[in-house]
Amino acid sequence: MSVSALERNIIERVNMGDMLRRRARSESAQEALVAFENGERKSFTFFELNERVNKLARGLIGLGLEQYQKLAFMSANNLDYITVLFACYKLGVVAVPINFLQNPDDIRYNIEHSESSLLIYDPLLEDLALACVAGNDAIVSRVNMSAAAGKGDVSMQQLIADQDDGSELNDRVIADRDVAHMIYTSGTTSRPKGVVSSHLALYFSAMNGAISLGGKRHDSSLVVLPLFHCAALSLMYTTLNLGGKAVIMPAFDAATAAELIQSERIANAALLPMMWKAMLTVEGVDKSMFDSFTTGVYAMAPMDQASLDAVRELLGCEMHLGSGQTEFTPSACIFYDNSPQEHENANYWGVPCNAVDQAVIDDQGNEVAQGEVGEICWRGPQVMNGYFKNPEATAEASAFGWHHSGDLGMIDKYGQLVFVDRKKDTIKSGGENVSSIKVEQVILGMEGVALAAVFGVPHERWFEAVCAAVQLQPGIELTEEEVIDLCKQHLGGFEVPKKVVFVDSFEFTGTGKIRKVELRQQFADLFS
Repeated sequence: MSVSALERNIIERVNMGDMLRRRARSESAQEALVAFENGERKSFTFFELNERVNKLARGLIGLGLEQYQKLAFMSANNLDYITVLFACYKLGVVAVPINFLQNPDDIRYNIEHSESSLLIYDPLLEDLALACVAGNDAIVSRVNMSAAAGKGDVSMQQLIADQDDGSELNDRVIADRDVAHMIYTSGTTSRPKGVVSSHLALYFSAMNGAISLGGKRHDSSLVVLPLFHCAALSLMYTTLNLGGKAVIMPAFDAATAAELIQSERIANAALLPMMWKAMLTVEGVDKSMFDSFTTGVYAMAPMDQASLDAVRELLGCEMHLGSGQTEFTPSACIFYDNSPQEHENANYWGVPCNAVDQAVIDDQGNEVAQGEVGEICWRGPQVMNGYFKNPEATAEASAFGWHHSGDLGMIDKYGQLVFVDRKKDTIKSGGENVSSIKVEQVILGMEGVALAAVFGVPHERWFEAVCAAVQLQPGIELTEEEVIDLCKQHLGGFEVPKKVVFVDSFEFTGTGKIRKVELRQQFADLFS
């Protein structure tokens, strides 16, 4: 007897809402989430979280939210953030996490471009959130993450409290390639692109993280990186899928992080290198505090060897570098601690994760020989569905059947991937992607500026610091402070140049583009 496509999809059931339902049944009484609000420890078991998610989902249905519509939300890391995420997953609604550190114009663009029908926001961000949807007729309701509606239309807590039924929403058929969430990421264009990721991609990320990093059942993790970024989400998915406890921090503080690792018996965490190094400076910190800790991951940037050795000694565990990007749900590859390497002091990204195929290819789609430089590419189920409403960029990113990272690299004799340089002019600063073109457009709009080039240079804290080289028109005088002040008016804080240098002229490529490679080399020691 043949099985219809609908029947097969119901049988297979690969989606993030079902992942939570499974854990609520198998790990019912286990703590799933922990957060500290005003010094008070708050937590949900898997059963409580699942019931709360189901109630919020029913409340959102009552507001008219339908499957496949988009829901935008702005919040710092907290328990409600994760409740909103999984309510979307259960409903088959597309979650649109908003990076509230962007400038208001980009936030407004993200919400409008995503075609979101509903906005949920942290009460601490109320004025910013409501200003960014003012005049947006597509938004049918504005939901405040609090006990009271405030300036919004309704409160999230009231939506949950109004529901007597916390049982499963069994009327929703959600296919594995249906869109789970859409995260906006800055690239080489002046506007962020909406990365559309499927339930299958997120679920494989959760499975891959456990397999590739040796995760164990009930392992707990410290989630510090902002949840509007893919890295923090991937760590949380892995933890919850293993029936473990995710301890959520709204912002990083080294002393608090060390205390939580000890008191909550944390097994693993993924932090930026500057965060790991800050742990070394905590007064009174010692190795005995970390006897539960098994796996450390430093993300988005390499770490100098002396700091890596010191952190490894303090934590008593191996420290691995995880790499990837929003378009290929992290992690794509891992440089395992103490791996063999051919080149000293190179920026190693390592070997592909368990379900990932990794290659370095040329402009014709052919894999290059070992040791030769080409574009870093990946393929596998973690890849995005595409860029929302941008078929040209989607086609470019998926040419030759590979996902193109936009970064250049090579494979050494041990099979380890080495990052060489940017193929695209995106600056990775403090975990954020900064579009050099976007910053350049602001500076070029300043009276008296003839040419400008924005690029990244090495920085101990930020991995790359945003720098601008500016050529002035004849007879014009400007100061570094004046340029930076203008950027602060039009850009997010992470996009503002840390340094502005004035040059008499630029070198150009054969196609008339400023040669940024030379600028990066010339000013490489600017912060050393």
